[in-house]
Amino acid sequence: MFDYLDLLKILGGFTLLVVGGDLLVKIAVRFAVRFKVSPATIGLTVVAAGTSLPELVTSVLAAFQGSPDIAVGNVVGSNTFNILAGVGLASIIKPSKVLKQALSIEWPFLMFASLTMYLMALNLSYSRPEGIFMVAALAGFMYYSVKNARKLGIDIDDDEIPDSVTQNTLKDVGLLVSGLACLVFGADLALSGAVNLGKYFGLTERVIGLTILSAGTGLPELATSAVAAWKGRSDIAVANILGSNILNIFAIIGVTTIIKPLEVSQQLISYDILVMLGATLVLLPMMLKKSKLIGRAEGAVMFTAYCVYLGSLI
Repeated sequence: MFDYLDLLKILGGFTLLVVGGDLLVKIAVRFAVRFKVSPATIGLTVVAAGTSLPELVTSVLAAFQGSPDIAVGNVVGSNTFNILAGVGLASIIKPSKVLKQALSIEWPFLMFASLTMYLMALNLSYSRPEGIFMVAALAGFMYYSVKNARKLGIDIDDDEIPDSVTQNTLKDVGLLVSGLACLVFGADLALSGAVNLGKYFGLTERVIGLTILSAGTGLPELATSAVAAWKGRSDIAVANILGSNILNIFAIIGVTTIIKPLEVSQQLISYDILVMLGATLVLLPMMLKKSKLIGRAEGAVMFTAYCVYLGSLI
């Protein structure tokens, strides 16, 4: 029997995930500014990592609840959603500009991360040593990105980075705890509602992770890219997606696997991860164009491709 309570759990859970993630980012930025961390470092680490917090908490909880297909599917589905729906929609709103750094640094590393995820999954599991490698690779990428940003004098234009902050540490710690509570409770609500609703419609845990949860936890990235495109900052749209997808693979799969090794289903390996790889690869010819723009027609094709992929799952 269809239970509307499950739908409310999903909506409430996603709301808490967004609120909790946003709150944690703002508090982390305050601490970073307080300790005189450069804006480039904050933008490329703290703010970037914040958009992946909902997926991280959801995947960790799913792993502990004995649902590895949801944990892995959430990441694979989010990355596919981010590229095909996120970049696609942003490019429909306004052709997306591709920055030199995105082509020379972020896309190659994302392709490396995606291939690593695929190759490590071929034995149907992710082990703790593999998780440690992923987190170490992410740390190296973050270090290089920050160093490169400082060298080139890249200015991170982010409204969340304040010019000054108050010294009310106790209040910030309280908000930090509140943000964490929102994430954990929101992830638990979303997981519970999604699993129950998915089972009602006859969906497997793999499909639940690839569709309901991945789209829900990927909404912050979609919203960020769409708003950036609408405001004329289409360069942010692509960079935001590439950075988020790198974090999704190496931070979420890496951290989750270190905490609890994950099993990987054959269907994820033989179909879904390959679709994710294909979505990542299809960006390259678009980024190599002389105009360095992903046009509206290309955006429409990408968005349509995501709808077709969804249809193939359901």
